[in-house]
Amino acid sequence: MLKTPDLGYVTEEVFVDDRGKVLSVAIHSTLPAYEHDLDRLEGTEAGVASWRFDPARRAGKPVNSLIHFSVVFNPASAGVAGPDATPRLLDARPVVDPKRKSGEFEAAVTQEVIWAMVSVDEQGHPTAVKGAPDAVAGLLEQGVKARRFAPARHAGRAVGQDVRVPFIIIAANNGLARNKTPPRVIRQSPPAYPFSMRQSRMRGEVLVQFIVDIEGPVKRPFVVRSLNPAFDAPALESVRSWVFEPGRENGVPVYTQMQVPIFFALNGVDDGGSDGINVTWGGDRSKLPSELQVDVQPKIRSLVMPVYPYELLRGDVTGSAEVAYVVDDQGRVASSRVVKADRPEFGLALQAAVERFEYEPAIKNGRPNKALLAFEQDFLSSSHNIVTGVEYRLLRLERAHPERIGKAGDLDSPVRALVTRSPIFPRSLLGHATRGDALVELLIDEEGNPRLSRVVSASEPAFGYSAAEAAALWRFSPPTSKGKAVVTRVRVPFVFDFANPAPENGNPQPT
Repeated sequence: MLKTPDLGYVTEEVFVDDRGKVLSVAIHSTLPAYEHDLDRLEGTEAGVASWRFDPARRAGKPVNSLIHFSVVFNPASAGVAGPDATPRLLDARPVVDPKRKSGEFEAAVTQEVIWAMVSVDEQGHPTAVKGAPDAVAGLLEQGVKARRFAPARHAGRAVGQDVRVPFIIIAANNGLARNKTPPRVIRQSPPAYPFSMRQSRMRGEVLVQFIVDIEGPVKRPFVVRSLNPAFDAPALESVRSWVFEPGRENGVPVYTQMQVPIFFALNGVDDGGSDGINVTWGGDRSKLPSELQVDVQPKIRSLVMPVYPYELLRGDVTGSAEVAYVVDDQGRVASSRVVKADRPEFGLALQAAVERFEYEPAIKNGRPNKALLAFEQDFLSSSHNIVTGVEYRLLRLERAHPERIGKAGDLDSPVRALVTRSPIFPRSLLGHATRGDALVELLIDEEGNPRLSRVVSASEPAFGYSAAEAAALWRFSPPTSKGKAVVTRVRVPFVFDFANPAPENGNPQPT
């Protein structure tokens, strides 16, 4: 990053209660690399969340307080020494978009980074924003007023100059409100490191979103982002046991949506283990187009396992597939193609999973850049078994005792979707289709988890596999019959609309 011509920053909003304890932290950064540096600056993996403060006071009494601070990374061209310099950013805050709302059942979108040119006058005041997308131009013009700069210099004199500036845009309810008090932890047990992962000694991080209800327990936890799916179940199990003093708004208990990272390290210490799965391009990089040759490769932040095609699983058909894909400068999968597959279904299933991957973007000449990667998956291999023991149990139940699968009329109440995830519009269909649909069938186990997701019908095969991948991430109310937990079967319809990336998808339909 020493070569970058651009500035960057990290902002933190910290809620400190009247006892000096940090209750919540909202962190936003223009690049994940800057967050890593801030972690080292703050001294611990938990960062500022582990700090203790003398509480704020009003009229001599301790009170809750909201603290904002930013750490700015200016390029070498903005240095304080020398007669010439570009504008130097001194402070920054996220821009709140009131039109962006994070839903109760979907993962909250944490941020979007938009770049624009800002005119800074000889006093260091921002006077104009240029080149911003029309949809956010008004927001950025308002948001730039909260920025502070040291002016550019030429021959030792302050001058006006344009500078390329990143703006972090967040949802209206993403930050911490001054009339709200976040939940306070009463009981919080650490997660258990999975026994099956001990030989690998991998570190893990799972971002979990959940609701703290008005009485304090955790409701509807689900995984937003995971570096290794093996850590998902213990992370969720740990979070379900937590108890909070509920959050309050104007003194009244309220339901509060939270996102918390859960860290895993063997024996609770960082012993130098791997961060997870290393995904890279296996070919000769020197032969790649120049725009895909980078200085620093993307680093994976979140991956999901593909859904094993049901008919192949039921028929004990094994195989493998490989998908090549381009990660854009925001760390998202922009395009993908199946390189090889023993069966077409394996290729489509892996492609649907890969398109949900998230990365820290590649770096080229100090700036985020797109990059080419590849991922290979064995289906039912000894090293990467993507079917759980529970799913094998349910597969045997379907074969031997289908009558034990609860029917709609036998349930005490209809199954409800507690957590939903929108499907990804298949990148392979961009330019070929703008709308589509799919119907997915799955079993709901005794705890409300979706199992054995399968495609019943789809307007295009890629829509079906994308829908099956999304359905596998849903969570449901546990089905019961006469008060006893049972397994049941449901179907979920999905609608794809490229103009509306998150259309309303249907409720589960009993079969």
